[in-house]
Amino acid sequence: MEKLSYLLWNDAPDFGADAFRDRLLENLPEALAQNGAMQLKISVTDADVAAGARLHLGALAPDAFVSFWIECCQDRAPAEAVLSAVCDRMAGYLVVESHPLRTETPKGGVGKRMPGFSLVGCIEAKEGVSQARFVGIWESVHRDVAVETQSTFSYVRNEIVRPLTEGAPPWGGIVEEGFPLEALENPEAFYDAVGDPEKYRRHLESMMQSCDAFLSVEKVDSHPMSEYRFYV
Repeated sequence: MEKLSYLLWNDAPDFGADAFRDRLLENLPEALAQNGAMQLKISVTDADVAAGARLHLGALAPDAFVSFWIECCQDRAPAEAVLSAVCDRMAGYLVVESHPLRTETPKGGVGKRMPGFSLVGCIEAKEGVSQARFVGIWESVHRDVAVETQSTFSYVRNEIVRPLTEGAPPWGGIVEEGFPLEALENPEAFYDAVGDPEKYRRHLESMMQSCDAFLSVEKVDSHPMSEYRFYV
C-alpha cells in the first residue's frame, strides 16, 4: 500500500471555487474507487474558508489537495486520468504519511465537510539543510512546537518520497493541520491565545523560530481548505 498526494489547480477565471469543489466531490469519489483508490480525502479552497484570506501564503497557490492510498503506485495511471479530467493541472507525489495528532472522521460524516478547516502547507528545506535533517527536525522538534503553540486539533505529516508528475514543484513535504473556524480570522485563536496578547506573541515567536530552523520560509505555499473524507 502506498499513499499518493495530488495538488490541483483550477485556472478557469469564470469557474468559481465552490463550483470547482462541487465538481471534485461529484466526480472523484466513485471514479477513483473504481480505479483502486482507498481512503480518499479531498481538501479544497472554497467559500467556507474565504474568511481566512490572510492565511494564504505562496505564489503557486493550489486550489485543492487530493490524497488516497493505492496498492501500487505503478498502477496509478487510471486514477491520474480521473484527476486530470476535473482540473486544469496537477502535481502528484508519493508520500510517507504519519499522524502526530489524529482526529477521527465523525460518526456519519463520510463525504461531509469536516469540522473547522485544514491548513494545507507545502514546504521544502531551507538552503544548506539536507533532506535528512529537514525530516529529522520536522519529526523531533517542529511537530511539538506546532502542537504546543497553535490551536491545532489534527496534524498529518506527508513526507515526500518523490514526485510522480512532470514539473511537480520540488517540495519536501506537505502538512495538513486542522484548526477551529475562528482561527481563520483571529490570530489569537490560531495561536491558542485568545485574550492573551503576551501568550500570542510568545507562541508566534516560537513558531517562527522553529520554522526558520529547517524550512525555506519564503517558499512555503500554505492555504486554508475545507476537508472532506470518504472513509471512516
